[in-house]
Amino acid sequence: MANTPPTSKAVAIVLVPALVLMLAFAFFYVGAFHDPTPHHVRVAIVGPPAVAAQLNRLPGGALDARQTSSRADALSQINDREVYGAYEPAANRLFVASAANRATAVALEATFNRIAAAQHRAAVQVTDVKPLPPKDPNGTAAFYAVIAWMFGGYIGATLIGLIGSPRSSSRQRATARMGALAGFGIVGGILSVVMLRAAFDVFSGHVVALCAIAALTIFASGAATAGIQAAAGPAGTGLVILVFVILGNSASGGPFARPLLPGLWRTIGGVLPPGASVDLTRSALFFDGARITGPILVLVGWAVFGALLAFALGGRIMDPADTEAAAAAGAAV
Repeated sequence: MANTPPTSKAVAIVLVPALVLMLAFAFFYVGAFHDPTPHHVRVAIVGPPAVAAQLNRLPGGALDARQTSSRADALSQINDREVYGAYEPAANRLFVASAANRATAVALEATFNRIAAAQHRAAVQVTDVKPLPPKDPNGTAAFYAVIAWMFGGYIGATLIGLIGSPRSSSRQRATARMGALAGFGIVGGILSVVMLRAAFDVFSGHVVALCAIAALTIFASGAATAGIQAAAGPAGTGLVILVFVILGNSASGGPFARPLLPGLWRTIGGVLPPGASVDLTRSALFFDGARITGPILVLVGWAVFGALLAFALGGRIMDPADTEAAAAAGAAV
């Protein structure tokens, strides 16, 4: 039997999703990063409440200034990740934490220097109380590690989904998939962290914590992907790429912390797995685990959501042959 060349309609069915994802990638990444601007960046003010009130009236709502009674209290708030920086007007000193996000530290310095210039005062004296390590001066190691962990989770779930009989509704199959993804997360998390530590001297002193975070991130990504694929079939893979990779990574706060991003990205980033994992990784690396409960709950929530979907639907999938047949049937209509 001769091979039948694909019709133009079949080609369009295949290429339209690719076009949509490409346009979404361009929109969300350029939209997130083309003009990073401070939006309600939390800052402690060591001084009278009037100073904080004045800073809160800056055009565009650049700062969320919070009055505090002492420098020690302000620095404690930085350590606890309650604020991104602290300003002491009497000494004209700005305290920043580049480990929280280097771009935000730079934006705070620029903002306070503009204020000083407008008032004909000297530029602020900047002290970085949480500097980044010499081996990662831009703070990108954690962000790109998270991207790798997310990729491992969804590509692992996708490949596991191709094994076995199609359209299975067996809960035993779903259980096996979740077990395989959990094991993959543990092995992949440990190997990735140890490899990066040995090769690039990053994550020093936090290998065990980072292995646990990596394993949780990989499993959350994989379990959520498996559940979404069970619910949506082949379209679930595209949905995962759209939500986790395209929107999730751009809104994660990796290159630019979320207070520097536009509204949609700033609002949604923390509830998606990439943003939660970036927050969790930074807290473990630089802030002694401050404010880790929220990100852990987000990752666990996505893992539970995916597992419940997979168990409810029995881990059913559609294999590549079925997908091709469906596309051909649609093209013949």
